[in-house]
Amino acid sequence: MAEKGIEIENWQQSEFYQCVGLVDLASDKPTCLDNGSHFRLLYVNEESQKEVKRAPTVFKQIVNEWNKPESEIAKRLQAFAKKVDQGEASYFDLKQTEQYLRLSAQQIARCS
Repeated sequence: MAEKGIEIENWQQSEFYQCVGLVDLASDKPTCLDNGSHFRLLYVNEESQKEVKRAPTVFKQIVNEWNKPESEIAKRLQAFAKKVDQGEASYFDLKQTEQYLRLSAQQIARCS
C-alpha cells in the first residue's frame, strides 16, 4: 500500500470515522465536516455545495486563509474552533468581501 501511496488510517482515525459515521448528515441545511485544526473538508452535502456556488470566491478565500496561521481569518476561526471544542460557542459570524456568513459548528468526534 505504501508503494502505491495509499495512506492507512491509524486506530485514532478509525475511531474518529466510526463516530462520524453515526451522525445523520442528511439535512436541508448546509452541512460539512472538517478536521478542525487544518481545514480540510471531509464531507459536503448538496446544500453546502449550493452555498459555495453562490459565492465561490468567498469560500475559496476562506479556505485559503484558514490554512495560513498568520492570517486574521485563521486566527479568528481557530479561536472559534477552540471555543467549540470547549463547548463555549456554536456560531461564528464572518464578513468577507461584502458578504456576511454565519458558521455554526458542533464537535461530533475527536481524533488525537
